[in-house]
Amino acid sequence: MGNMKGVMIGRNVIVGAEEPVSCPNCRHSFALEEGISRQTIDRYAEDFERTLAAEARVRGEKESAQQVAALKAKVAEAEQAARNASAQMAKVREDAGKAARESFEVELKSLQEANAAKDKALAEARGGELGLRRQLREAEDARKGAELTYQRKLDEERRRIAGEERAAAGADADRRVAQMKTQLEQAQREAADLKRKLEQGSQQVQGEALETGLEAMLREAFPLDRIEEVPKGIAGADLVHRVCSASGQVCGTILWETKQTKGFSPAWLQKLKDDQRSMGAELAVIVTAAMPKDCAEPFVRQNDVWVACPAAARSVAEALRTTLIEMHKLRQANAGRSEKMEVLYNYVCSPQFAQQMKAVVDGAVTMRRELEEEKRAFMRLWQKREKQIERLAGGMLAIVGDLQGIGEGALPQLDSIAALPPLENLGEPVNGWTP
Repeated sequence: MGNMKGVMIGRNVIVGAEEPVSCPNCRHSFALEEGISRQTIDRYAEDFERTLAAEARVRGEKESAQQVAALKAKVAEAEQAARNASAQMAKVREDAGKAARESFEVELKSLQEANAAKDKALAEARGGELGLRRQLREAEDARKGAELTYQRKLDEERRRIAGEERAAAGADADRRVAQMKTQLEQAQREAADLKRKLEQGSQQVQGEALETGLEAMLREAFPLDRIEEVPKGIAGADLVHRVCSASGQVCGTILWETKQTKGFSPAWLQKLKDDQRSMGAELAVIVTAAMPKDCAEPFVRQNDVWVACPAAARSVAEALRTTLIEMHKLRQANAGRSEKMEVLYNYVCSPQFAQQMKAVVDGAVTMRRELEEEKRAFMRLWQKREKQIERLAGGMLAIVGDLQGIGEGALPQLDSIAALPPLENLGEPVNGWTP
């Protein structure tokens, strides 16, 4: 028992009270509680529990310290790894950002240079295209104007030659036809030359576009008038417009001057007035792209000269032409009034007038006589037809009577034929005449 106590105290072995133990001397087996008193057990149990608790506390503190140290080491390693990883990531990010910035800057500079070159080339191409399109449009307009002018000249020449052919003899007409052919060939050559010049972009044709357009407009609007172009190099206006009436009489003259400039010059007015005085024209007109200063109207009269923009040229021409024609009519009506009255009186009292009136009366008498003869002829014809119809009706009635006699009432539908109305009741008189 003494040894057991030493073992329990020195080693603190936990043994249950019912645990069987053997005596080392006699080998007698008995329960532990049978060899130890309750006080001893309780006392050693309390010591054991305190010792066990202390050992457990020490062991727990040691294990906890070890675990804390291990955790601290792991945390330190993790923090170091995190710092290393963060440093590496920062370096990689910095390198990548630097490389990306360098690449972006190089690419941006290249794109900017390429865009600048493209914009410059595009601007040059657009400028060239606009210039070419403008030249083509101007050349096409000039070509169309030249063709229109040529066609109008040709039509005017044909009408003039046709009128001269009707008024002149055969030999003169042949001569004029030959002249027309010569002029036509010359006009065709001129048109071919003009077309070639237009294709070459002639600056001279472009400068004369306004004059050509004005001449074409006047010829188209007033085909009865004579539009004469003043040759180049001769002092005077650009066009001489001789207004003609329907009978072909010249009623007056209008001088036309064209100006295709950016500014209006008052000196033009005096020059055109001098030309008007030298040619004896009644009116003078300047058609200009630049109207006089402080003039907002499409046309105006200054210093006895009419100034109009190209858009109002036709309206001004119609108004001035009407004025010249009315003035010509007044002059004609007032000229030789007494002489005309005397001529009219002599004509009424002349034998020629009496013969003309007798011819009219004779014609009326002849028409009346022929009408009476036609009436009598139709009367004879109508009486002849009446006799023929009466004979035809009598024959039909005889046939119907025979058929009814043979059929003995079996043909009642023939009663309507047997009861035909008399001829005088078949129709109304025509124009008062009864057949």
